[in-house]
Amino acid sequence: MGKLGVSVYPERSTYEKDAAYLDLAAKYGFKRVFTSLLEIKGDADTVVASFKKVIDHANSLGMEVMVDMNPALFEQLGVTYDNQKFFKDLGAWGVRLDLGFTGAEEARMTRNPYGLKIEVNMSSGTHYIDNIMSYSPNRENLLGSHNFYPHQFSGLGQAFFDQATAMYTKYNLNTAAFITSQAATFGPWPTQDGLCTLEDHRHLPIETQVKHYVLLDTINDVIIGNAYASEAELKPPMMPGLPSTQSSRSCQMPIFRTWKPSCCSKMTTVTAATAPSTCCGAPRPA
Repeated sequence: MGKLGVSVYPERSTYEKDAAYLDLAAKYGFKRVFTSLLEIKGDADTVVASFKKVIDHANSLGMEVMVDMNPALFEQLGVTYDNQKFFKDLGAWGVRLDLGFTGAEEARMTRNPYGLKIEVNMSSGTHYIDNIMSYSPNRENLLGSHNFYPHQFSGLGQAFFDQATAMYTKYNLNTAAFITSQAATFGPWPTQDGLCTLEDHRHLPIETQVKHYVLLDTINDVIIGNAYASEAELKPPMMPGLPSTQSSRSCQMPIFRTWKPSCCSKMTTVTAATAPSTCCGAPRPA
């Protein structure tokens, strides 16, 4: 199974609210946690301590915390490409690079001695990942994730999303994307029109967004970008599972639009009623 995730923003809420939300998410099987450390306002030690407290609670629940990091903070926090002890001490499962380097630095970071995951930005649409791969990174520690977009009409279009994602799936890297809760009220910035990757998802129910990613069959992990999703949005069956690999069995999933299952050679409309047993009118592959 792919992983479902939630997001918390310690600088914009309280520890008690973040901890309660993580408890609820863990109860319903959520595994990943996204948080954002893009700038430090005020005393650095106090800010870092507030993040660590939340991360420690997530770790106690068996969750995996990815810290979105602005490389401009590396010097301030004593982080280098060859020394990521800061993230290990913070309790992070990995670090997401909000902005990229030259490719050589990212590859070096994947060879860290702590097993930290290095997640890079999939939404640029450039050959950034090809450059990283040319430096022979440790693929076990290299992940990709798309951005989320807080402004109405600023999210990715489907064609661009597919093109950008394909650059990562060709290397069999773990991929992630964001969906938006219709009940959540905030994210890392004051502007809040939802926090999704695909613009078409912005006003859709959360279960429809997840099903769409399942059907695309190119995204492993799906993370709710804004906080806090309601319990109704978190609990099954509102939150269906995700595939762990890009399989050829897309026709098993319910659907809400016309599409082309990977086991078929023509476009077809598969409904929730027919998908479990048929593919293009033929028996589902065993």
